[in-house]
Amino acid sequence: MPEPTDIVPALLTAAQLTVSDTELATFVRDYPLIRQGADALYLLDLGAAEPASRFDPLDFYPTGKDA
Repeated sequence: MPEPTDIVPALLTAAQLTVSDTELATFVRDYPLIRQGADALYLLDLGAAEPASRFDPLDFYPTGKDA
């Protein structure tokens, strides 16, 4: 499994972002916690169901759709 020291620079490169050495060190340090949080959003037992309802502000403000 790739290490955060490999993953974070690859993600930043893919996003075409340049960060300082201090920022990079912080991102590398925090990546496992952030990844864990993101992974917790996936619930396999939901299958193809939507995880949450969607809110379209244009449905709430119908005149916005005509503008």
